[in-house]
Amino acid sequence: MDGKRFIQVLVPLRLEWVPCYSCDEEVKRGQRVTVSFSGKAYAGVVWNTDAVPDVAPSRIRKVLKINTELPSISPQELSFWEFLSTYYLCSPGEVFKAAYPGSKIRSEQVAASILDRLRSRLAVREEALSRKHKDNVRERLQAERDAIAAQIEALTRIPEQSAGPKSSANHTPSRPILLVGPGRHEEYVNRAAEAVQQGLNVLVLTPEIAASEQLSALLEQKFPGIVHSLNSHVTDARRRRVAEDLRSFGGQIVVGTRTSLFLPFSRLGLIIVENEQDVLFKQTEPSPRYNGRDAAVMLGRIHGASVVLGTPAPSLESLHNALSGKYELLNAGGAVAPVTLIDISVERRKNGMPGRMSRKLIEAMQRTEGPIALVRGWEKPDEILDEADRFLPGRPIDIFTFQEARQRDLKGYPLVAVLQADALMGGNDFRADERAIQTIAMLREACSGILLVQTAKGDHPVFGDTQKVYAALLAEREQWSLPPYTRLVDVTTAGDKQRHVLPADATLAARKKEILQAARQTEQKSGGRTRVIIDVDPVA
Repeated sequence: MDGKRFIQVLVPLRLEWVPCYSCDEEVKRGQRVTVSFSGKAYAGVVWNTDAVPDVAPSRIRKVLKINTELPSISPQELSFWEFLSTYYLCSPGEVFKAAYPGSKIRSEQVAASILDRLRSRLAVREEALSRKHKDNVRERLQAERDAIAAQIEALTRIPEQSAGPKSSANHTPSRPILLVGPGRHEEYVNRAAEAVQQGLNVLVLTPEIAASEQLSALLEQKFPGIVHSLNSHVTDARRRRVAEDLRSFGGQIVVGTRTSLFLPFSRLGLIIVENEQDVLFKQTEPSPRYNGRDAAVMLGRIHGASVVLGTPAPSLESLHNALSGKYELLNAGGAVAPVTLIDISVERRKNGMPGRMSRKLIEAMQRTEGPIALVRGWEKPDEILDEADRFLPGRPIDIFTFQEARQRDLKGYPLVAVLQADALMGGNDFRADERAIQTIAMLREACSGILLVQTAKGDHPVFGDTQKVYAALLAEREQWSLPPYTRLVDVTTAGDKQRHVLPADATLAARKKEILQAARQTEQKSGGRTRVIIDVDPVA
């Protein structure tokens, strides 16, 4: 090998292999380097320091630059990337791109260049002060030197550490906890306080920005000055400063959406996933197509951190894990608003439906003092307002979709009414009933007054005993080989022209027997069950 060092460098591209490069200097895994790939320079990460090239050494390109000014990727981050690429069937380069998008790398590079310029300016002032000057000139140079030194210190500060362990990875965490009920927020605060007192960092994941801001406000009241809210509205510079703090020390709380999983935690002691059942934790495009909840459980395992999955009504996947002993199931307690059902099929038969709102609902609205919230399904907002104005002229009425209602604190409304709960149920989605239970549970938590629900299916199981309906749904899923007893893989072929896509579908259909055989072999090895559906358009 002529004494050359060969390393593999991860680049932010979808590749089935990790490119090999030569390097004259010794580098470590996770170190940042610049390399050339396909005629373009990329900021990469050293993936393997002891690579064996499978081509002639003369054909291997050299590393362009070792970026010592950029922070290295920690072993925990690299382990997390490896898990995501393996579990979610994507390349490590795609995970790298998700964790360190171009804007984030540019922000780091800008900060590094500013630091270099400041150090150069400081050296000039130090050299000037070494010579003799008049008093007024020396005072000016000293003031300039001190100002530059203060800027450098601010950019490279390492704050004082709080008492406690330097890492949480030296112990085995307990099982993830599935925490159910409206009292879970108080439990979040108590567990976060324990972690912060030990000098550990806390990550609180939320499915959306609105929930992130609400939890941030709650935690900021309890832990002033150490709560960082991160979401798509936060600037790259702010995100970089938070990342620097997390690399340096503990005792910080980060509240953010699923991309916060990619922060460079060094002392992660607790992960809280709020509303673990929420479908918004799933990343669909681009790759990696991961579930933030499940990824958080693995991140906790890598760091040796405790994991708490909070929910008003659990996903069947998490409930199954709790019932099988993988998770610990805890009831957080707390009060929720009672649900009053209005059977609109009965109301129609006795002429009790003058429009979209039943007479029972109208009477309840007329008795209510203060603003009213209506949650709609298929109805148009303007038509609902026109109808409401006929019976309650001038009354303040707000109309939300189910998604909008989830994002709001409804405690300021004495009355909240769901106009058509049937919009949550049925259809072709086998998860519809599960989602209906979860949505109603979230509304009950968000309300402090009366919750009325109009439905034509008043005897539907989702309005009955929650434990019984969960047991029935799990039995149904097991019978039909559906999650959580199996995994579904969605294979999609796409293209600009139909003639390009359909032959690919035909190829997939022709391989159906081969795919089924591979699935059966996997089933035998894992002791699990598989279900394969290949749904393709016929080629004309």
